Amino acid sequence: MSRVSLADRVLSRSFRDELERIFNQHNRKVHAEKNVISRDCSTKTRQERRNNLRRSFAELHLLGFHLSSPTALKQKHLHALAEYWQQKELAPKTLHGLISNFREFARWTGKRDLVQDISVYCGGREHLIRRTGATIDLSWEAHGIDVPLFLEKVKEVDQRLWLYLSFQRYFGLRTKESIELRPWQATAQGDEHLYVTDGTKGGKHRMVPIRSDRQREIIDFSKELIGPHLNAQLRWPGKTWRQAQAHFYYLMRRLGATHDLMGVSPHGLRHGFLQDEYEHYVGLPAPIKGGAALPENRFEYKRAMLALSLEAGHFREAVTGMYCGSLGHQLRPRKTPITSDAPQEQLKFNQEIQNEEKEKFKS
Repeated sequence: MSRVSLADRVLSRSFRDELERIFNQHNRKVHAEKNVISRDCSTKTRQERRNNLRRSFAELHLLGFHLSSPTALKQKHLHALAEYWQQKELAPKTLHGLISNFREFARWTGKRDLVQDISVYCGGREHLIRRTGATIDLSWEAHGIDVPLFLEKVKEVDQRLWLYLSFQRYFGLRTKESIELRPWQATAQGDEHLYVTDGTKGGKHRMVPIRSDRQREIIDFSKELIGPHLNAQLRWPGKTWRQAQAHFYYLMRRLGATHDLMGVSPHGLRHGFLQDEYEHYVGLPAPIKGGAALPENRFEYKRAMLALSLEAGHFREAVTGMYCGSLGHQLRPRKTPITSDAPQEQLKFNQEIQNEEKEKFKS
C-alpha cells in the first residue's frame, strides 16, 4: 500500500490542483538566479523540487497559515517556515535548497523579488556555511577494504554486479550509469575513451580516459557478456531500471557492502576513482588522504581540477573537493609568517588560494 503524502492529507484539492498547474507550466527548466535557462533539468530534480514545495506548503498549513492559493505566499510565511526548519535542525545544505526552491517558485508566479537572501530568514550566514570540500574519506580503501579481493568474491556471486562495481571503481561511473551502460556504443569511437551517455545525471554526456589494462579487461568482459549487439545494455535481462536498481542494492546487502556493516556505499567506489585521477593529473595524493603537498603551479593545478571535473560529469571544478578534499585548510594564514626563502611562485599560489577562501566565506 502506497503511503499518502503530507500534502495530500492536509492541503485542499483545489490548492493542490493549482500547484500542479504551476509545476506543469514551469518545473521543467533549470533554476537560474536571473533568467530561465533553455535546457531542461533532470527528472530527479523536477521531482525533488515538486516534493519539497508540496511538503513546505503542507508544513505551512500545519503551522496555522491556511493559504487560499499558492500565489498568496508572503514574507511572513517564509519566515515562519524558516523558523520551523531550524527547530527541526535541518542541515545548512537542506535549508539552502528549500529557500532556493521557493525563490524559483516566486519567479514562476511573478514575484521575483519576494524571496530574499537566506540570511534574512535564518539569522545570518555564520551557521549556514555549506562545505565545499570533503572532510571524511569515503573511498573503500580508506575503510580498509581490499577492493580487488572484494570484486573477486562479487564475480563468483554475479558477473554483471562485478561489472557494475568495476565500472564504478575504475571508470568513476555512478550506479545508474554502470547498469545502463552500452559497452559497444560507449567505445564505438575507439579504445582511448569510454563515452558515457545512458543514465547520466542531468543527461550530461562525458568521456572517461582508458589508460590501464584493468580498464580494458573490464570493457572486454562486458562486451563478451552481452555478445555482438551494438545497442545492448549491461542491465540484467528482463528487468526494468527500477527492478535492476532494487536487485543491485539487494545483492549489495547480501554481500554486506552497506554503511551499517562495512561503513561504505557504492558511491565510495567513485570517490576512490576520482582520488586516483587527482593523483594522475596533479602528481600528488588527494588532500583528503592527509599531508598532501601543495602543487607548484596554480594554472596547472586549476587545469587538472577542470579535467577531473569533466571526468566526473559535473563540469564545475569546485565539485571535485567533495571527492578529493580541499587544499584550503592547508593554505589559511599561518600564525608564523612564511619566510622569504620560500619560492615566489609558491607564495603567490598560497595567497591566491587564501583570497579565494575568503571570497567563499563572504558569499
